[in-house]
Amino acid sequence: QNSAMQLNLEHSLVPYIHKGFEIDASHKDYIYDPNRCILCTRCVRVCDEIEGAHALDIGFRGIHAKIIHDMDEPWSESQSCTSCGKCVQVCPTGALFEKGLSATEMIKKKNIITNLIQTRANK
Repeated sequence: QNSAMQLNLEHSLVPYIHKGFEIDASHKDYIYDPNRCILCTRCVRVCDEIEGAHALDIGFRGIHAKIIHDMDEPWSESQSCTSCGKCVQVCPTGALFEKGLSATEMIKKKNIITNLIQTRANK
């Protein structure tokens, strides 16, 4: 970015390839906007390793890759989702957020994973 500013480059001659994904607002509490997702897989890992639901995965390849629920079903039709909200709490970009709140309005529970591990270890 610094080099581009020094050379006064304001635009790119190469068009940006972006597949506009459809937003999934079918869940009763949460919304998934795949256009904001950076595929960090935090949601996939927390669903698998902490919740044990295995509801999320990465589907497709290349620029078509996105987080999917079960077998690429709408979130509301997911049989394995427990609606715990852990995926929403760990999303760094706001691709997953609560209905009625914008991603910037959400208060993240920063220690949610640590607290869950400690609570489950004490049982």
